Amino acid sequence: MASGGKDKRRTQPAAQAGRKGRVTRRRFNGWALGLAVGAPLAVAAQSPQNPPPPVDPFVLRQAATDPRVRRFYARRGWSAAWTEDQAFALNMALDGAVRHGLDAAAFQAPKAGWSDPASREAALTLTALAYAEALSRGIVDPASLHPIYTLERNTVDVVGGLDRALSRGEVATWLEALAPRDPEYLALSAAYLRSREEMALPPSAQVAAGPEIGLGDYDARVPRVAQKLIDRGFVTGPAGQEVTLTAALVEGLKRVQASSTLPVTGRLDALTIATLNADPTDRGRKLVLNLERRRWLRREVADTRIDVNTCGAVFSYYDQGAVDWAGRAVCGSPGRATPNLGSTFSDLVVNPPWNVPPSIAAREILPRGLAYLRRANMFLSGGRVVQRPGPHSALGQVKFNMQNPYAIYLHDTPEKSLFATFQRHKSHGCVRVENAVDFARHLAQRSGVQPEFDADLASGATRRVALAAPIPVRLLYHSVVIDDGGQPVFLEDPYGWDSKLSLALGLGALRRPVRMDALTPEEGTAPLGP
Repeated sequence: MASGGKDKRRTQPAAQAGRKGRVTRRRFNGWALGLAVGAPLAVAAQSPQNPPPPVDPFVLRQAATDPRVRRFYARRGWSAAWTEDQAFALNMALDGAVRHGLDAAAFQAPKAGWSDPASREAALTLTALAYAEALSRGIVDPASLHPIYTLERNTVDVVGGLDRALSRGEVATWLEALAPRDPEYLALSAAYLRSREEMALPPSAQVAAGPEIGLGDYDARVPRVAQKLIDRGFVTGPAGQEVTLTAALVEGLKRVQASSTLPVTGRLDALTIATLNADPTDRGRKLVLNLERRRWLRREVADTRIDVNTCGAVFSYYDQGAVDWAGRAVCGSPGRATPNLGSTFSDLVVNPPWNVPPSIAAREILPRGLAYLRRANMFLSGGRVVQRPGPHSALGQVKFNMQNPYAIYLHDTPEKSLFATFQRHKSHGCVRVENAVDFARHLAQRSGVQPEFDADLASGATRRVALAAPIPVRLLYHSVVIDDGGQPVFLEDPYGWDSKLSLALGLGALRRPVRMDALTPEEGTAPLGP
């Protein structure tokens, strides 16, 4: 969540479904269209007075074709598991799938296939296991979408968990506990349910292009602007027939702008018009995608860590579970995306040299000739281009030495002006952090080594300053975040990963609006640095 602090050192970050498939494919190929939210029901535990209907083990072996289902019954000695109460509880749990942006029908086997008790048994188990995996790990394997994905995944033994839940009569409670329960996930879920209400409204007329207007300005488009703001819940209705931009409408426009990380001016300009005219279905889809991304992640996170949202180009340092420092970042350009990475660092490198990756050297440095190398304080060493440390080094004055095989890390930069720009996806893949030296000094102070850090920094020599404990770093891609007021903020999709995931979920491609300030320099013209 976007957070900021009162300490002057801290910087408030910029605001931070198709063909219906069979459950055996473990693929969500639809999007629930009806609102059916039900609380899980408590059901009676199995007992000699309430046993599952008996099944023939041989017939059950024939009906259980899915490997997960076979493992489930093998551990039970091929005995039946489902009472009528538990089957009812499963159906009630599926009614709540919409709260997670999931389509209950994608998990349910048609009852027409329940030709005998064994088929019913196998179908219920497959439905429960498929839904449990969707809640606990997501529908799509992120490794199938991203060549680099090393973030810790959530791991749950759904086969054993279902067996235990059925034996205790707690299948609905068990399923509900599998999804994330953190405040951000719950806020995204609530926002998704609200978006469905907006999608159910008749589409309102589009706001036409025209001159920029502000408070008190007369314009015939104002009634349509008011209706759009009412539909989005940013202004209370009903809409009047005023044709001047009132103070209430200006406040509504500010909320719209904040929700899409636009400059919060309260004026009706071209970008705000485009946001008002955006299809509400796209916003709903983005919420579904971000619920899915959060289900991928391990539920337990380190209380002390750094989270970088590479989509919004912001970072947050958590200490004992609370945001202690936050700021802007510069992340990889669309052609050199910062990967979804989990890593740690145990030391700070002060006055670091830059060992230029061969691909960057061959493409962007060596063609400029030896004179350029001298001007950039670079030299050749063993066939590699190296930039000496100094005030103009691409790594700046400090490097947060993350350990991973991809040469991805956090670092300072001499290009401080980039942090003031709206679009900050301009690096070769590494993450440049705002106020990096002050942030590093803060970490050093927390580890009791600030004097060593300051002395080594002042020396101008390359030194390593060991921290008291490793600090985990997560490089995440979240295109919808929750602001301090609990409202969703919709970010652009600089890497096109929303559309990629949307297609994998069977939701179709999302439109990607292009803004003039979002254009990334062409190959070879991006600011120099990793």
